[in-house]
Amino acid sequence: MVLQHQDLTVTSEERVLNAIFMWCMRDKELCGWEVVAELLALSTPDLLFRDRLQSLNNLLPFVRFPLIPYDLLKKVSKLWLWKGQLDNLLRMVP
Repeated sequence: MVLQHQDLTVTSEERVLNAIFMWCMRDKELCGWEVVAELLALSTPDLLFRDRLQSLNNLLPFVRFPLIPYDLLKKVSKLWLWKGQLDNLLRMVP
């Protein structure tokens, strides 16, 4: 898997996070975690990610959350906090 490759070079971990969300949503247009947050306000993870919800849970640990700027990490964590899943996110951050 590309996300596991040690030589993976990206301009930011936010791009990795966005790519995971886009793939799990089967989105054909570029969108980021902000769009996911808006959609989750109107829906549920089950409806938004459908059969790829488990894939989302499997892929998120590959995001190197410690490399995401703190202010962005706080915003992203609010998404999980709001849905009661902050523990899952915090387990991914060493």
